[in-house]
Amino acid sequence: MSFINVNWYIALAFCLFFFIGGRQLAEAPGGNPRGRRTAGLVLFAFAAPALLFPLAHLPGSLSASPWYNTFRSINRIELFSALIAPAAGFSTYRKPDLPYREQRRAVSPVMRVLKPLAFPFCILFVSINFTRPLVQPLDKDIVFGDVWAENAVLMRSADQTGGPAALVSAMYSLNSYAGSEYDVTKGTYTDRSGTEFWYLARYASNRGYRARFIGLSDIEDAPVPSIVPLQGAGDYITLLGRSETGTLMIGDPVAGMLELNAGDYLSIYGEPELVLALSVPPNR
Repeated sequence: MSFINVNWYIALAFCLFFFIGGRQLAEAPGGNPRGRRTAGLVLFAFAAPALLFPLAHLPGSLSASPWYNTFRSINRIELFSALIAPAAGFSTYRKPDLPYREQRRAVSPVMRVLKPLAFPFCILFVSINFTRPLVQPLDKDIVFGDVWAENAVLMRSADQTGGPAALVSAMYSLNSYAGSEYDVTKGTYTDRSGTEFWYLARYASNRGYRARFIGLSDIEDAPVPSIVPLQGAGDYITLLGRSETGTLMIGDPVAGMLELNAGDYLSIYGEPELVLALSVPPNR
């Protein structure tokens, strides 16, 4: 089962439209060399946000930082990946600032090879942000049972749905959220490798919760409730409470409700790097 982000189709349409626009601008008659250089610089400036998206797929990237996850959690932000297209169209079809007779001879062999590859590259660049559920679909035989432990922790239905289960537990602890694990799994585009953290924040924000990424190194500093990604496991747990004596109430989608001190937490889950803190606006 593949839960595809529909923004992919919109981004591809934008990619085609913007690429044609960049090409038309490059081939427009008239103008002067300085104006064309300025237009190219403006288009490359607009393409800068698109270059942020591949960072999530690089080792040692910024994908664990609060600002990057906040950026990726903005609704429909993936559409900005299509901004690579006008710069690509302009740069590959821009003619040398030479008389018409000399333009064809001035085009380098490298550019002649790159020109037909420019648009397919843009399509690939945009699609890399969306294809995980298509390449790594969830098992279609998963049964979403919505099983709760101690009426506080939603247990995951599959190894890959720990993120949605942790999010439901956090939202339920705030105002008895009644959504299902399946709805959250679908709405966060979960695939066989798990759920990307920023989609959990986006899902919560779209349902009226305040979502804030916080970088920290001590779970005792995390707000309640918070969703915590587990290092190297691709899974999540929820910090549901903290007693006056410092005991932590942990909602584990595998083990249920756990009461741990800071030392036990550290030995089981390790030090947190980033958490997603949820809250409810005062008027809700």
